[in-house]
Parts: sequence; structure tokens; C-alpha cells
Amino acid sequence: MFHVWKLLILIGISCRTLYAVYEDEEEPNCFTLTDETCPNENITFWFYTNTILEGRQLWMHNLSDAGFLPRKPLKVLLHGFHGNRDKLPNNKLRLLLTSQNYHVISPDFRNLSVEPCYSQAVDNAKYVGRCLAHLLTQLVQDRLIFEEDLHLIAFGLGAHIAGFAGNFMPENIPLQRITALNPAKPLFLGTDNADKLDSSDAKFVDVIHTDVLMLGLLNAVGHVDFYVNMGISQPNCGDISTITTHYCYHNRAVAYYAESITTPKGFFGYRCPTYRSFLDGLCKPSNDVEQMGFYVRLGARGLYFLETDYFAPYAMGRNHMNLSHEIKNRTYIPPDFLDGFLDEKNQTSSDTDTEGINSI
Repeated sequence: MFHVWKLLILIGISCRTLYAVYEDEEEPNCFTLTDETCPNENITFWFYTNTILEGRQLWMHNLSDAGFLPRKPLKVLLHGFHGNRDKLPNNKLRLLLTSQNYHVISPDFRNLSVEPCYSQAVDNAKYVGRCLAHLLTQLVQDRLIFEEDLHLIAFGLGAHIAGFAGNFMPENIPLQRITALNPAKPLFLGTDNADKLDSSDAKFVDVIHTDVLMLGLLNAVGHVDFYVNMGISQPNCGDISTITTHYCYHNRAVAYYAESITTPKGFFGYRCPTYRSFLDGLCKPSNDVEQMGFYVRLGARGLYFLETDYFAPYAMGRNHMNLSHEIKNRTYIPPDFLDGFLDEKNQTSSDTDTEGINSI
């Protein structure tokens, strides 16, 4: 049966326990920051290299002593709701990146995104973005990193924090790239671009969608958006009627990105002008393909669709022979409601200077 509470989550109406599957006996410490001052005791930054594997906390007054080496690209890994510096995407990506000689910074704002305080976490997202921008600006001004080496990789709620950070960066120090891994939907659906991630937040924004019907946005919000397995369901995640299965769909975006760093096959999607046209089977596999993930082409533009293997390793290269357009049996949501929902989202993004590529 299609439960009303599932419908409410689908359309982005959040309640106090949106991400919680049970009530804690102890009252959580839910609060919204009111002090915009940076640094902030609730937001810490941890620095990692291939020789600093346990992490070193960064302090604004002595950044030069942190261990930054000359000219190494920086990857900033932003966790999501109910996360911390050792949870997704950090626990999947940090060692991979440092082993390839990148500098990594993992912000930790766990107190501002504690379960089940989701609405407060959304309110706090701008503060985290502001303090992250403050840190990155100082690092560039101190010549510890270079502007063109700034790349934020952000999961769920963290994707919108990355967007806020981009908004708070000085005009002369723009973010180069934001990679958004299934950007969060609840309380961001229908909001202005200034209040969520969009393609203006960095010179290049690439997005991986894995759960567009529940926890992640359906709308294309980047310069290039990849819809994996239609963005509706991911293989080997469990019963389609349970909320925990959607957590698996949500988290899988990180697994795909991690695999994209080392896979010899690569994840390749083919282009379709809108999500609706893909569902209607109007787009056929063609030579218009782009590689998803770590090695995405920075000039990529548009919406791209691909499927994965059932078990890891998931990458299937340029194989689109069995790409499905069928929603039936991939979700518990009634087809009539789903069609209406997708039709309502069939709109053009504000990124009009890219020929409507972000329409849904």
C-alpha cells in the first residue's frame, strides 16, 4: 500500500523525524546557529595527505604550519545529514584520494546535522558553507593552495553546503568544481537557486543522481547531471517498499564515484534532452556520451543516462544495450501518481544559456 507519509517525503515536505526510522528515548540537541562568525566551534576542518592519514585539525591562525606542500590539488569532502568527517563520503574516498597524492580537507559539522534534527541541519547549512568559504579563501590568499585546484566533493545535504560555499567565495576566487553526490531533496524542493546547489556555484558542477524519488533531487542542478539506473533505484539494495532501501540508493552515489577513480571500464552515460523524453523512450543510445565521476570532461553539458552492473564493480563502460526505460517494479509509487509528479517537474532550469540542458 502507498502510505501517505511516503508521499509527503516524495514531494519534499519534511517532518521532524524525516531521516529517522525510530524515536530516540533521549531528547536530541536540536539547534540552529545564530552567530555567523567564523571560525565556529561547531565547525572543524581536518587536513589529510598521504603522510597525514589520521588527519590534522586546521586552525586559522597557523595554516602555514599544517603541512600543505607546494602545488597539490585540493579535494574537500563534505558529509551529509547525520554524518561526520569519518562517514560518507570520507570513508569511501579519502584514502583513495590521498594515495593519489591529493590534499584532502574533511569539514566536520556533526553537531549541526544530528539526527533527527533535519530542519535545523538545513538551516545550519549556510553557516557551514560560509565558514568553509572563509577557510578556502584564506588558504588561497596565503598561497597554500591555488584557486584553480579547488574541488568540493559533497554528499546529500553537503552538496547544498558546497553550493553555499561557492556563493560566499570572493568574486576573484571562484570555486573551480563541485561534485554533488545525490544532492538532498527534503526542504530544498522548489526553493530558489540561491538557497540550494545550482550550476552558478562553481565554474563546473557535475551531479550524480541515484534516488530522485525520495532523498535526492530529480531536477538537474549542474552543468552535467548523470542519472544512474534512471536515478530511481539501485541494484541489490533490498525491498523497494522500505525506507532503508532508499538510504542504500542514496549512499550508492558515493560508491559509484569511488569506483570511478580506479575503474578500467568507466561509467559512460548517453545524452537525452529531458528526463521525460528518456522515460518515453525518445532517446536512443548514441555516440553522444560522457564519462561520469572523477574523470568527467569539464566541458560536459546536459543530462546523461546509464545503468550499472548488479554487483560491484558496477561500471559497464559504454555498454547501453540493456538500458531500461521501465519504471514498473522499480518503485512502490503508483504509476499514475508518478507520471503526474514527473510531468510537474518537466520544466526548464534557470541555466538558460546552456540551451535548456537542465530541463527535467
